[in-house]
Amino acid sequence: HGMCDCGKCKCDEGWYGEACQYPTTCNLTRKKSNEMCKNSQDIICSGAGTCQCGRCKCVNSGGSGLVYGKFCECDDRECIDDETEEICTGHGQCYCGNCYCEAGWHGDKCEFQCDITPWEIKKRCTSPDGKICSNRGTCVCGECTCHDVDPTGDWGDIHGDTCECDERNCKAVYDRYSDDFCSGHGQCNCGKCDCKEGWTGKKCEHPRSCPLSAEESAKKCKGNSNLPCSGRGKQISGRIFMLSMYTPSKKILQDVQHY
Repeated sequence: HGMCDCGKCKCDEGWYGEACQYPTTCNLTRKKSNEMCKNSQDIICSGAGTCQCGRCKCVNSGGSGLVYGKFCECDDRECIDDETEEICTGHGQCYCGNCYCEAGWHGDKCEFQCDITPWEIKKRCTSPDGKICSNRGTCVCGECTCHDVDPTGDWGDIHGDTCECDERNCKAVYDRYSDDFCSGHGQCNCGKCDCKEGWTGKKCEHPRSCPLSAEESAKKCKGNSNLPCSGRGKQISGRIFMLSMYTPSKKILQDVQHY
C-alpha cells in the first residue's frame, strides 16, 4: 500500500503506519476487528498493543520497536540486562524475547561466560556416536541439558552425561503413563534391556522356551499386516490370542496367565 523511499514508507491514499499497514477508513465492526487481533490465548494484541481495524499496533514508548509481531507477541525488552541495560549483555542476539548467545556465553541474557574453550565444550558434549548431546539435548558450557519429554522419577526417560540413555527404547509400547519396561521381564539400563533368566529379545518380550527366534515369532504373528496380530491381539511365542468383545471369566484369565 505504498512505496519504500530510503528506509521509509510513503503510503498510498487511504493507508498509514510505518509499513502502511493501517487503513484510514475501516469497514469492519469492532467485534470483528477485535477477533482478528486476538492471540492464541484470546488476548487482544497480547495485552501489549491496540487493535486498529483487525491489525495490532504495538505500544513502543519512544519508538523503541522492542515490541512487535502480528499480535505484539514478541517483547525484546525481556532480553535487556538489568545491570548493563544492554540487549543480551552484548554477547548475543535477541529474537522474540529470547537471547541466542555467542560461543562461550550462556544464561537467559548471555550473562555468564564459560571458563573452557569452545573446542573443550564440544568435546565434553559429544556422545559416543559423535553427536552433540546425542541429538536429544542442548549443550551449555560443556554440559548437556537433556530434552526429557517424559520426566518420570529422578532422571526421567532421557539421561546421561551426553543424553546417551533413552529409556523409551525399553518400553514394549511407549506410553507416557506406563512403566512397562522390558515387557516386565527385565531391567532397563541406559536404554537397553537386561533380561531375566528365561527371556530374550530387544525388549525381553520373547521366552527362551519358544522354539522360534524372536524375529521368526514376530514374522509369524504379523501375517499380511504391518502390526503384530493385526493390532487386535497379543503375540505370545508365535501364537495369537484374540481380543474378544466379551469379558472373559476369571477361570479363562487364570488359564491364559498360567500359559
